Amino acid sequence: MQREQEAKDQELRRRLMENNIYAGYGKSELNVEKKRRALSEANERRELYMDYSFVKTEQDKTKRVQIAQFEEQLADELAKRKAEQMRHDMDRRRICDGSEELRVLKERLHMAKVNKERAQQLLEIEVRKEKDRITGHLLAEHMENERLEQQELEHKLDIEKKRQRERVKVINQQQIAMKEAQREEAMQEYIKERNQVEELVAKIADEDANEAKARAEKQMESRVMLQQFMVEQKANQEKLEAEEKAENERIEQFARDKREREERLEQERQEKEKEKLRILNAMLGQMEAKNKEAEELELLRNDLHLEELEAESRRREEMQMRKKLEDKEEMKNAYLVQMRAKEEKMLHAREEEGRMREELLKKFAEDDRLEQLNEQKRRMKVEQHRREAERLVELRREMYELARAQEREEQDALRKDEDKRRLIIEDERRRLLREHGQELKKFLPKHTLESMEDYKLLFGEEVILPEHFSFNHNWQNKALPTMRCSTTCKPMHCLLCI
Repeated sequence: MQREQEAKDQELRRRLMENNIYAGYGKSELNVEKKRRALSEANERRELYMDYSFVKTEQDKTKRVQIAQFEEQLADELAKRKAEQMRHDMDRRRICDGSEELRVLKERLHMAKVNKERAQQLLEIEVRKEKDRITGHLLAEHMENERLEQQELEHKLDIEKKRQRERVKVINQQQIAMKEAQREEAMQEYIKERNQVEELVAKIADEDANEAKARAEKQMESRVMLQQFMVEQKANQEKLEAEEKAENERIEQFARDKREREERLEQERQEKEKEKLRILNAMLGQMEAKNKEAEELELLRNDLHLEELEAESRRREEMQMRKKLEDKEEMKNAYLVQMRAKEEKMLHAREEEGRMREELLKKFAEDDRLEQLNEQKRRMKVEQHRREAERLVELRREMYELARAQEREEQDALRKDEDKRRLIIEDERRRLLREHGQELKKFLPKHTLESMEDYKLLFGEEVILPEHFSFNHNWQNKALPTMRCSTTCKPMHCLLCI
């Protein structure tokens, strides 16, 4: 029993081991399958990425090629447009450089610019003259004010002198009155003293009557003293009178000297005033002479310049008119010559066609005669020859018509080129008027504005034209309509003769 149990256990262990081994094998296969699947997915992803990278690279390459082609086409188109624009600009420049009308317009604009500069110079001269006139007026006004102030000062001085004379006169009168009072006082003193002396003499005589003898000598001495006193008093009186007279003479001499000095100063002032007026008049005369001479010289220069400009303008207008007439006559003659040549060519072509038809018929007839065909064959041959001749004539006519059509195309092309040239010239002309006409519109020479559109382009408004204006259209050379002013217009009122 124990052995059976051990055998069972051994068998069970073996089976467990086998199960474990089989379970390990199963797990290994699952792991391998997972790894295989993961590797396959990685390979697929790698292939997809490689395909995507290849497609992306090809797309980028194609896109770069397309972009390069587009850029090349764009560069070619831009270069073509630039070349076309350069060719158009060169044609425009060539047409503008060779245009007589634009040359005349530029000359007239230059003349207008010169006129504007001359007008500005004249205006500056007038402003300078006005400033000089105002300066002279201010100078004269200043001199007049100084003269009036001097007169007022002199008047005040005269008044002050009169007042001083009055004061001196009053002082002199006061001094004279004082001298008279002093003389009167001296006379009173003299009379008083004389009375006193007489009283004293009488008293002495009365006193000495009793003592005549005793006092005879004393009386004689007193009388001598009195006589001496009288002599001294008289001498003093004469001295006072002489001093008063001398004082009056000195006062009179002072007044006379003062009057002479004032008269001399007044005379010197008048001489200075006359000298100032003479210098001022001389300066004003010189300034007026210089201004007049400068004005005359400037006027002569302006007249000469205007005459030269008018002569040059008339000469250019005459040359332009003569050239237009000559061009018109040449175009007319060329047209007539061309028409005669066409008529002669057509006549010659008709003659050549008839002659060729006759020669062909003769040749065919001669061939028929030489071949001596029967009537039926001859008629068929003649008909065949006639059809051949008609075919040749028709071919020649088609060639002639083709040549005529080509000639008409050339004429149309020339006409289109002429229209294009006229359009370019008109655009350039309007551009010049827009750029330079606004600032020079008041100084444009005569006949610069050719139409009402030019006037509206410069002045921007309608205008009612006088009756003496007329429009001339030259339809043969297809020139633009020009405005012609008659000889009755006045340049100051004519809008196109400004």
